[in-house]
Amino acid sequence: MRPTTSIRRALHLVWSASPNEIRILIVLNVLYGAGPTLLLYVGKVVIDEVARLAGTASHGIFGKLGASPLPWAIAAFVILIFILDSIETLRGLAIDNLRDRTTGEARRLLLTKVAGFQDIAVFEDPQLLNTLQLAEQGVERLWRLATGFGRMMVGMFAFVPALLVTFALGWWVPLLLFLTAIPAIIIHGRVEDRSWEVERAQAENVRKMRLYERVLLTELYAKEVRLFGLRDLFLGRWTKLFQTTFQAMRAVRTHGAWVVVGSSVVSAVGAAVPYAFVVDGVLRGRFTPGDLALYAGLIFQVRRSLELLIYEGAEVYRAALGVSPIFALLDLKPRLSVVAAATPDSGRRGICLSNVRFTYPGSERPALDMINLCIRPGETVALVGENGAGKTTLTKLLVRFYDPDEGVITWDGRDIRSMDVEELRDRIAIVVQDYAHFPATVRENLAFGDLSKVDQDDTLLAVSREVGLGEVIEKLPYGLDTPLGKMLDGGTDLSEGQWQRLAIARALLRKPKAELVILDEPTAAIDPQSEYEILQALRGLARGRMALIVSHRLSLARGADRVVVLQNGRIVEEGSHEELMAFKGVYYAMFTQQASSYV
Repeated sequence: MRPTTSIRRALHLVWSASPNEIRILIVLNVLYGAGPTLLLYVGKVVIDEVARLAGTASHGIFGKLGASPLPWAIAAFVILIFILDSIETLRGLAIDNLRDRTTGEARRLLLTKVAGFQDIAVFEDPQLLNTLQLAEQGVERLWRLATGFGRMMVGMFAFVPALLVTFALGWWVPLLLFLTAIPAIIIHGRVEDRSWEVERAQAENVRKMRLYERVLLTELYAKEVRLFGLRDLFLGRWTKLFQTTFQAMRAVRTHGAWVVVGSSVVSAVGAAVPYAFVVDGVLRGRFTPGDLALYAGLIFQVRRSLELLIYEGAEVYRAALGVSPIFALLDLKPRLSVVAAATPDSGRRGICLSNVRFTYPGSERPALDMINLCIRPGETVALVGENGAGKTTLTKLLVRFYDPDEGVITWDGRDIRSMDVEELRDRIAIVVQDYAHFPATVRENLAFGDLSKVDQDDTLLAVSREVGLGEVIEKLPYGLDTPLGKMLDGGTDLSEGQWQRLAIARALLRKPKAELVILDEPTAAIDPQSEYEILQALRGLARGRMALIVSHRLSLARGADRVVVLQNGRIVEEGSHEELMAFKGVYYAMFTQQASSYV
């Protein structure tokens, strides 16, 4: 994205987020920018009057109040100082409000966009993760772009009046000051381009650093990091990445600093020539001492204003490069495709996968390859296979976290890509393998399965009892309203098995409307003694519905109508438990090996 496009879109975002603060800053910047020139002019009056009155009989500052503008000039100087100090304070207030409103709005847009993706590619595609990483950093730079523009306005409003007055010295003075500033402008732009290239190249390292920070700082990894003595390992990796990133950024900054220092020689000469001209004019009697103070101050005011415009322009340019990933992320299109709806089919055919092939972004090997599988109404299918066989990937396609690269998935003869995603998922009850530990109350953790039942205590307690959580909830300090998660005030935590039971209860809450049940390792964290109780609840959920059970515990497969064996993304065996045991193939080997461990 071009920097000019980023600047335009960023300013539009800033204006829409905080129009009142922008208006206030414009007014304050105009006043603040004109202040230095007014102070210089008042200073000229004071110096000239002091020089005139120094050789006359006087009674101090107020001795000739009616005959001299000196007291009024001094009063004007004090008032201007007070006004400028007040404006600076008000500018600070407006900038703080602008920063908070702008970053808040930008974060809201990012959260809305990312959470609004119906697919999950942004969390599993390294390139998209890098874009997300840069976008999060860009949020912090967005307000700098806005405030940088504000300071550029200060420079501009200070530059214009000072420039007009310097014309009185000679037409060549402002022209010389401007021309000698051009090299710095060009060099700053090139330095910022190079800095952004390095920063973008280091996005992968910065993202990995964040991952290692999460390992070292969050509760999720705390126990094993300490038990296995992993602190030094991950801290070492973080340090190595930091040093790599820092060295790259330091190199480009150092080079840029020296180049800018070199360009400063040119601008210094541009300021020295007019200054010498004014000093010579005073010595020759063309200018008064007050003129020396005024014009010398104006020369440096013009130079300072130009520098402010250059440096803040560079900051705006850098911020524009930094915020471009925000808009790149906001412009991302969903990867889920939409096809025209077929003629409605009144018959119930179930769900069918036909010649389905899928490869994860960034991978070369298909996770699923030429899958042909149907789940008929009322049928329970067990999906088994080793880790990495493609079992969980298949469930992701059924709920449309991804669309297949090839082939088609139909529900009662209708391509699921022609169905509204939310409507599709509303017809599915699912227990995912990596179920969430939501930092919310027990009530909410249960009701996330169907939010319309969040206030139905009897219903929530009923599904809790079905999975063996009834007594656990009754013993909690606030029952259903107990916060879960020790990071919450008054919060408590559950065991991993209890969390899994809670995830199953969420799925049970969808029983009345679910047409498809997907159970991905539904009893992985539950002890064998409690497994029977949970299986009864799960069988009740699956009864009369299409059901897909993914499990490493092959005992679950025995109760399925059909068993499908995946290996390297392909279906290698299919049949009932008895048929596959008689076939004595892959399933037979897996089942007998697992059964032998219980003997």
